[in-house]
Amino acid sequence: MNKRAHIQMHGDVDGVGFRFLVKQKAQSLGLKGYCKQMENKHIVIDIEGSTNDLEELLEYIQKGVSPLSTTNAFEIEFFDDLKGYTSMQSDIV
Repeated sequence: MNKRAHIQMHGDVDGVGFRFLVKQKAQSLGLKGYCKQMENKHIVIDIEGSTNDLEELLEYIQKGVSPLSTTNAFEIEFFDDLKGYTSMQSDIV
């Protein structure tokens, strides 16, 4: 079953390769959506795919995405409604 996850990352997520690594992991899992930095320097990830793939991405985030990041925390909400993303986008290459 497919779900959508909306994740807000806080802490040491600016300038440590976080968005690039999340995008790379999401693409390897076949997840679709976006990962971008907001004006307040928080990262927002809105992503959809199979429940198992979303859980694997969350485990990856919980372990600490970037070795350059010392602290981070996140808030997550799950939704049954999908937005129909067709690719994984990021505001960084």
